[in-house]
Amino acid sequence: MKRVSITKKSTLTLRGIKGFIERVVKPFGTSARIDFPKEFIGKKVYVVVVDE
Repeated sequence: MKRVSITKKSTLTLRGIKGFIERVVKPFGTSARIDFPKEFIGKKVYVVVVDE
């Protein structure tokens, strides 16, 4: 599987968002996944990784 590089930044500004959902990434085989409602199928989404 292709490894995704992460750009490290401390702020993010987005315009035109419809809302946001907070989820936890869970293990899935040798990878990971995030569950989202079906209403987001075909939509463009952004994943933001934060330190807790």
